[in-house]
Amino acid sequence: MRDRMSVSLFQQLPENSRVLFIRIRNLGEAVLDTANLRALKHWRPDLRITTLVEAIYTDLFAADPDIEAIPLLRSAGEKRSSLAARLRVIREIRRNNFTAVINLHGGPMSAQMTMMSGAEHRVGAGHFRNRYAYNLRLPPPEEVLGRKDLHTVEYQFGQFKWLGLPHDKPGPTQLFVDSRMRDAARKKLSAAGIDPGRPYAVLAPTNEFYTKRWMPERYAAVADQLIARNLQVVMTGAPTPEQTAQLASVQAATKLQLGSLSTLSIGELVAVIVGSKLFVGNDSGPAHIAAALKTPLVVLFGPASSIRWRPWSASAELVQNHFPCNPCAMYTCEAFDEPECIRSIGIEQVMKAIEKVSSSSPR
Repeated sequence: MRDRMSVSLFQQLPENSRVLFIRIRNLGEAVLDTANLRALKHWRPDLRITTLVEAIYTDLFAADPDIEAIPLLRSAGEKRSSLAARLRVIREIRRNNFTAVINLHGGPMSAQMTMMSGAEHRVGAGHFRNRYAYNLRLPPPEEVLGRKDLHTVEYQFGQFKWLGLPHDKPGPTQLFVDSRMRDAARKKLSAAGIDPGRPYAVLAPTNEFYTKRWMPERYAAVADQLIARNLQVVMTGAPTPEQTAQLASVQAATKLQLGSLSTLSIGELVAVIVGSKLFVGNDSGPAHIAAALKTPLVVLFGPASSIRWRPWSASAELVQNHFPCNPCAMYTCEAFDEPECIRSIGIEQVMKAIEKVSSSSPR
């Protein structure tokens, strides 16, 4: 097994090889992956680059000229842990005859899929379990790049560089918008009371982690000030009872009418954000979408590491008050009764960040 010396796999792959990347994570990571996947494609345009993602994220690649996507699940009722679901995905992977499968996830299911892919080259990080699945092991990216405190994109770039990508630094993230999604987004904006022909801002006040949510009344105050500046305001969130309630809490804190969209597909969300003049939200996947679309954005960081998860290579302003306990696991606040890292952010801090990013953006 080859472990430490770079074998320049990307340079050795035969012409027109198919390469699969597995990183079954969340929305933000799917967007961040586009930086290095696209760099590889642009350097070797003959390669067919495919990523395995949760089914709801395939919209991100519907109009992408460089990256294909295989959905992990097909139907809403299908459980990815079921034997039938795994076998279906494995069959699809084998049918595509990938020359190389690079597992960037590391879980037992992704290891199984890598092992059974039929690929000649099966790559996984050196610290991954299930060593049987791999015939090439990646060293820590910190060793490759010679430094610590890496952004997620830089971490992955270190892996790609060891595999033979000859670049000195990672490129930006980038998304392409399907024209059908643009049309659907305009209709949903209109139904929510937002004129898509007039400037609007997107607020993304929701998050599954309560430790990452700024208070709804403060989002309402920001919305009031944006509307006073002749911007329409539309809120976005996932179609879950919890996030729908979070949007309702912001609306209840203002007398002005805000647009509210909680039934968007991922493709429609991308289209809504690309049409906006400004994005303001918690640290979340939609913030990475805004960065990839070059939409001016302000991101509020609480317990997560902004070094690792800040918007990548974008016109962005971060608002974060640092505490000794940051970063943390985020599920609960161990240091305070309430998560002070996010609650300590003031309205004026956010408005100053909005002023700064707006003045530096051509939009």
